[in-house]
Amino acid sequence: MTFGARLLWHRKNAGLSQEELSERSGVSVRAISDMERGRARSPQRRTTEALIDALDLDEHDQAELRRLARTGRVALSGPVWSLPMYVADLVGRDAELDAIARMPNGLVVLHGAAGTGKTSLAVRAAHLLEGSFPDGQLLIDLEGSAQPLQRLLKDLGVPAEHVPEDVHGQTRLYRSLLAGKRLLLVLDGASTEEEVRTLRADPGCLTIVTSRHRLARLAGATWIRLGGLTETCAVELLASIIGAHRVEADPGTARELVRLCGTSPLALRIAGNRLASRPRWPLGHLVEQIEERRLAALTAGDLDVRGAFEVSLAHLPETARLVFRRLGLLVGTHVGPELAAELAGITAGEAEQALEDLTDVSLLDPDDHGYAIHGLVRTFATGLVDATDDDADRRMLAWLLETTVAAGVLFGQTGDARRVSPRRRAFPDVATGRRWLDEHRDLLPEIVERARARGLHEDVTRAVIAVSHYAAIEPGLVWERVYRLALASAREPWQEIVVRGQLGWALFDVAHRPGPALEVLTGAARIAAESGETGHLGWVWLIASASHCGLGQFDEAERVCLKAIDSMHEPMDEHYARSVLGVLWRLMNRPIAAVTAHEEVAKEQRAYANTIYELSALGRTLGWLGLALIDVDRPDDAVEALTEAEAVYKRAQMASWLATTLWHRGLAHRAAGRLAESDADLDRALAGFRALGDGVGEIEILRELADNAESRGDHSAWQRHLRDSLAACERWDTDATREIAAEMRKSLSGG
Repeated sequence: MTFGARLLWHRKNAGLSQEELSERSGVSVRAISDMERGRARSPQRRTTEALIDALDLDEHDQAELRRLARTGRVALSGPVWSLPMYVADLVGRDAELDAIARMPNGLVVLHGAAGTGKTSLAVRAAHLLEGSFPDGQLLIDLEGSAQPLQRLLKDLGVPAEHVPEDVHGQTRLYRSLLAGKRLLLVLDGASTEEEVRTLRADPGCLTIVTSRHRLARLAGATWIRLGGLTETCAVELLASIIGAHRVEADPGTARELVRLCGTSPLALRIAGNRLASRPRWPLGHLVEQIEERRLAALTAGDLDVRGAFEVSLAHLPETARLVFRRLGLLVGTHVGPELAAELAGITAGEAEQALEDLTDVSLLDPDDHGYAIHGLVRTFATGLVDATDDDADRRMLAWLLETTVAAGVLFGQTGDARRVSPRRRAFPDVATGRRWLDEHRDLLPEIVERARARGLHEDVTRAVIAVSHYAAIEPGLVWERVYRLALASAREPWQEIVVRGQLGWALFDVAHRPGPALEVLTGAARIAAESGETGHLGWVWLIASASHCGLGQFDEAERVCLKAIDSMHEPMDEHYARSVLGVLWRLMNRPIAAVTAHEEVAKEQRAYANTIYELSALGRTLGWLGLALIDVDRPDDAVEALTEAEAVYKRAQMASWLATTLWHRGLAHRAAGRLAESDADLDRALAGFRALGDGVGEIEILRELADNAESRGDHSAWQRHLRDSLAACERWDTDATREIAAEMRKSLSGG
């Protein structure tokens, strides 16, 4: 409704002609006619008051006509502009800029943690889109504006005296000014959906909102989440601030600085500003400051990382703030409701709501593993921890260790490891338990070390014993660290024997150090003899036998292995030990005896193999049988045995052993003269080892592929595979890989 239309309505309702209204009000007939036809939309105040008096309007109609008169006097006189300058060194946000540029109108919400560069991105996008919005680009800082609607009206050119006093009047005026316009509006620092609904521009305009909150209840919005930069982009940002020459002079320290800054644009800008103002500082000096002082070192002028996080946390419920502080104790980067409940001493439901509250303000990131806390946010939380949180730390560690027990026993137990049973049922099936162990395996050294420091020795020992078979299924160097740390927590003789047995296995089978393994295992056997705890002695001797074999002491290895077989208490344990004896016989150049041993054991194992442990034992027997069959010139039978092993390992989801089986089947195909089939299996094995991060496996497969190429007379492929293997040796760089690398350099040089 316009002023002229309402004036016409009131005049006719009063039964007056234009001439009669003119006579009563003193306003000319022509002026009244122009107003009613919309030619004059903004009468002066005295004209408006004269017409109101002449029409004898009540208070409501008077107020309405005055408002319409004011609105008619306000209109956009031209394009409006209130954007700040954009940062010239915005990096790593091309995809987000492209997404915004594809929005001709509507609502975009840029959300993320403090310091991720939301405002910089919004301002840069607004500048880039200037040509698409001819009526102007505006930005309003909602965190620093008590009356944002009045501020917007001022930016739109409305004189203060024309701004209605009430919010409803301001809103109507705001909407009338934007009607039919093409304008871009940046609402910076929004905290609620209602705030955005009130201020967002009309549908023909584009509104870009920045917020630490997700603002998930906004209808029709496009959400873009901002996190940290990639390492490459973070280094590029640092170089743009301090100069590329300083980064190029010390690229390793530059990457370390980027890591300490959590790849946060705000933290990097602060670090960069400090370095730029101190050109003589080496990058390492600031790295040392951040390592020592953490967030306190990341301040420069009015830029402050800690302060930005404090703002996000300040307005959350008390429970969410408690959970966040306790996340400073977290092992790793992920948390779920159950663990958060243990940390905070609350119910799982309360914990889940707190985690959601923290996610809403971008202090946590939801993902497939629960909720993640990264980089400087984690540093901020750690800085909030105090002595009152000690009990929470103990609860968390005890919960993690008991959950490890519950998951570990699902993979089966042998010897005295069977004396450990879970105190609660945490997982519905093996697959769920396996996922949990896969996610926490590399965290176990820290969990064990911290739990030892808290005196949780029984919890530590139970956990590391429970995961014995999982460790064998997923071998890795992490297990040596786990069992070395746990050895000091073993309080009972049987516990120390089992832990020493596992440490011996890790040293021999994973680290390939049979000498140190034998020392540890000899100690276990001595403890068993002194204490009478012989329930695990068979397994100690079995691993000792393998260690003797690794040292070339075959006769002693055979003697100890036979003792191990006689000491096993369960049929499945005895079967496995007999299969290990077959491996030993093969290495002693008795392949026929090895084939017989493996075939007999495999037949017995097939009758009951169902659990993960039983399947893993059958798979290994079949794999060892395949190698022995190659030795007795039965490659087709070897392929058959290894194909059965492949199926077993797939069923058990044992990726490492599956890759090894494909490797060995490639050897069987080669022995049968089928080089194409051999290459195919070796390629699959190579992909498997690379996916597992198994450097030694990758190196050996590349050497096997080189041997195949040499057999075909393909010198180019032979060189390529050896060079790739040499590059892998240099990448992994261990004593073993350096020895292999020397051999390959000699081959490539023709020596």
